[in-house]
Amino acid sequence: MNRVFYLTIKSLAAALFALVVAAPDASAVDFSKLEKHKLAAGKAVRKPLANNGKDGFYGGSGFAVINAPADVVWAAIRDWGSYSRAFPNTVDVEEVSRKNGKSLVRMELGHKLLSVQYHVQVDSDEAQKKISFQLVKNRPHDIEEARGYWKLFPQKDGTTLVAYVVAVQVPMGIVNILGEKVSEKLSRGLLDLPRNLRKWVEGPNGNRYRVLTARK
Repeated sequence: MNRVFYLTIKSLAAALFALVVAAPDASAVDFSKLEKHKLAAGKAVRKPLANNGKDGFYGGSGFAVINAPADVVWAAIRDWGSYSRAFPNTVDVEEVSRKNGKSLVRMELGHKLLSVQYHVQVDSDEAQKKISFQLVKNRPHDIEEARGYWKLFPQKDGTTLVAYVVAVQVPMGIVNILGEKVSEKLSRGLLDLPRNLRKWVEGPNGNRYRVLTARK
């Protein structure tokens, strides 16, 4: 099945972390035939950074198609309280404050070897169905950097193509504790968040978002 997915998304720059999600020009994501087939089959597509895993840098982009309208998916990714159940290795997510479409969110991610906490500023643009986030460095943080965004693309058949673009820098001390294999596993998991979101929304827990959006 060779479906066409419609989206426009900022390009990634793999060489410098500061440019990973800040490239000024928009460009179309060019899915291969195999990637289109995977998306149509309900599977996720991962595109890691070229320098993924080097010097504590991890990230790239992940994609999945969710069998739900964009408004429903939007409600799900704005439901901070559900993150610990929807996403693996997520211990707690708390919206500390909100003002003028911007939120301060505390994240706690856990693994059997260690856990990390940090704060991000989240900018929500409901009209564009985009949520951008960036590490807040004047708040407690156990990682060096984190930034990225969620972007939703409504499809003609009523489904939603979800793009998750992210780049993080983890202190080498943490990388050394985790080891190469665990770090690679967590890196893959980072780009699997759209797939996790798909399972959450398409499962029983997604019904409440459908009810919420139907009431609007």
